[in-house]
Amino acid sequence: MRSKLERVKEELRARNIDYLILAPGSNMLYLTGFDEEQMERPLFYIVTQNEEFFVVPKLYEEQLSNHNLIVYTDGENPFKKIPIQKGRVVAIDDTMWSSFTIDILNYFSPSQLVKSSEVLKEIRMIKSQEEIEILREGVKIAEEAFLETINLIREGMKEVEISNLLIQKFSERGVKPSFEPIITSGPNTSMPHLRATNRKVARNEVIIFDFGIRYKGYATDTTRVVSIGKPNEDVLKIHEIVREAQERAEEYVSEKVETSEVDKIARQTISKYGFGAYFIHRTGHGIGIDVHEDPYISSDYKRPIKNNMTFTIEPGIYLPGKFGIRIEDMVFVNDKGISMNKLDKNIFTL
Repeated sequence: MRSKLERVKEELRARNIDYLILAPGSNMLYLTGFDEEQMERPLFYIVTQNEEFFVVPKLYEEQLSNHNLIVYTDGENPFKKIPIQKGRVVAIDDTMWSSFTIDILNYFSPSQLVKSSEVLKEIRMIKSQEEIEILREGVKIAEEAFLETINLIREGMKEVEISNLLIQKFSERGVKPSFEPIITSGPNTSMPHLRATNRKVARNEVIIFDFGIRYKGYATDTTRVVSIGKPNEDVLKIHEIVREAQERAEEYVSEKVETSEVDKIARQTISKYGFGAYFIHRTGHGIGIDVHEDPYISSDYKRPIKNNMTFTIEPGIYLPGKFGIRIEDMVFVNDKGISMNKLDKNIFTL
């Protein structure tokens, strides 16, 4: 298989893009394995149609010595050392700080500026077997931590205490969260992205666990429903509807089916029970180095599913002021959709 870098250079040539400039973040990690945060010092990875090199402060010279480097010291202007010709087509990292984008505009006057995602998203969407195995291993580790955590939950614990317990279980396994866990209870569960609060969990009410880890540079994302004691009939009814929608959408996934059609299956299932207005987000999102990346499983994202894509299927119903239910699996495509998750989709009753 062609290397990631070779595929990027082919895309640059095909799109007549002269330079790809990446800042620290998921695209740089994807191409180089180098993981760093953006900072006040310029640090770029630049790819042309024929070569590639880092532009780095001197304090990274040893760390990145196995790459082609342009090194600058404090007090030097790095933009004067970068061999970019003026008036060319430049693709810039979507998440690059605006201050650096302005510097690039001022120093190199590109004839056209495009997003790096136009070059990289098509490549990143199709995972290698190695990437898929990393994701599957990550899901397994995250699920083990989840099962250990729920066994420690007691009535009266605060949501934030449960979240900290889960993070501790991640840490014991040598991994970190891929995002701040979404652990909410009772009426808080009707807000899909609310983070853990000081609310105390009570008996017979819903607890939502939306969690993931970062493993070998890749993210996982799973959601399950927990309850201390048996939840009421309304919760059980809504949970069964969401489970049916999730399983039907997951079963519908196959190569060449459009992403929007998978979303439609989940939405139709929930709507037939009269709760369509309470399914307030897309059915899923791609996952890899980023928790959210292409492809998206939504009504307005229409593209054929391809083998080795990886994404979530996570329909939900949210009844404001009452409760919400969401079930989320990660799937990869090998002719059909195959779940990476082993956790039961029933409510975990403690």
